[in-house]
Amino acid sequence: MSQPTQIGKYRLIRKLGQGATSEVYLSHDIFADREVALKVFKQEFLDDPKSGKQNRKQLETEAALAGKLIHPHIVTTYDATIGDKTSYIAMEYVPGGTLEKHINPDNLLPLDRVVEYIFKCCRALNYAQFKGVIHRDIKPANLLLASPEIIKISDLGAAIRMDAEQTQSNVGSPNYMSPEQVKGDEVTHQTDIYSLGVVMYRLLTGHSPYNAKNLAHLYQQIMHESPPLPTLMRKDLPPQLERIVMLALQKERSERFATWRDFGNELAELGHFEKGDLEINENEKFTSLRKLELFQDFSDIELWEILRVGEWYKQPEKTVLLREEEMGDEFYVLIDGGVNVTRNGRLLNALNSGDCFGEMSYISRKPMPRSATITANTEATLMKMQPSQLIQLSDRCQLHFNQVFLYILADRLRMADERFAKQIS
Repeated sequence: MSQPTQIGKYRLIRKLGQGATSEVYLSHDIFADREVALKVFKQEFLDDPKSGKQNRKQLETEAALAGKLIHPHIVTTYDATIGDKTSYIAMEYVPGGTLEKHINPDNLLPLDRVVEYIFKCCRALNYAQFKGVIHRDIKPANLLLASPEIIKISDLGAAIRMDAEQTQSNVGSPNYMSPEQVKGDEVTHQTDIYSLGVVMYRLLTGHSPYNAKNLAHLYQQIMHESPPLPTLMRKDLPPQLERIVMLALQKERSERFATWRDFGNELAELGHFEKGDLEINENEKFTSLRKLELFQDFSDIELWEILRVGEWYKQPEKTVLLREEEMGDEFYVLIDGGVNVTRNGRLLNALNSGDCFGEMSYISRKPMPRSATITANTEATLMKMQPSQLIQLSDRCQLHFNQVFLYILADRLRMADERFAKQIS
């Protein structure tokens, strides 16, 4: 069968590679006048009776990210088409090949270059996480070199959006899969941290962390066996570097780096990079939410959903945040500080970190007059949310909000009953 010369608006120049599911062509975008890598999917991959539905879902996930992830260390997705006869994704063309050639003992990179590449991957994956994406298939073949200094993460076909319902957790390449992927447990950003740790181990030593006889044996080792220390294979490794890679490879997520910021900052110390290059503020916000009792039953994925739609700001002491009888439909979570709740100048309640107010507008599903005035009694950090934004969250996240608001409503009715009982006694 002859190779097509054009697909859609893309003129095919030459084949760059092929795999079981797709062929990749260096192509010219006639309209935008630029070179792109055109990934053309084999139709049997999408029409397979057993896995075609899941394969299409992965392609749709990658297509949905077109134009969404704009970062110097992530391959840009320009365009995507999913059709009955032709399906393809047009991506930024990265000419320098992958890191696969540097995971062999006879072609290892200098240590400072490994630290630089992994640090830049931390930046990119931290950004992707805040945008609601977990990669799930971090491996050398998906880490491309635009130049000796510029690395880019590619192939988001296995990625999940945190605001989408997700049931399949064990997508990934076996050698780079985390224990939770092997077991089919929920994946989080720490899944990608583990996989990047495996990449780092291979770049440093030229060997896999595990030496398995078959796939079942590999899975057993991933779940239960500790990898050999990298210094056993490469004597010139600094102890700090060995500690970092082994921390990323911990079996339990609670024992790995908690955030990309933590991982990146450790590398920054070694490579003398600017720590601020990591998106610190978003990680700090996540940590603040995780500490609040209000969100104790929310998963990490749900908290990142909330962060993407919530608006954060600080207000000085004595600022009036809501006025009684004013119309409004937004509600607030008090992240830090305190507020007074008054009506007709009379103090009804005092709220502190972790409390929320204005939620009745969400429960009623329409703007309504405020029943009380809310005034900051200290400097206050707040997160504001609109009902229209909550509707964008996953069903499970919305369910958690509904449960929380029911508990709050019941507690406030109880307090009102107690105040009324005191007044008539």
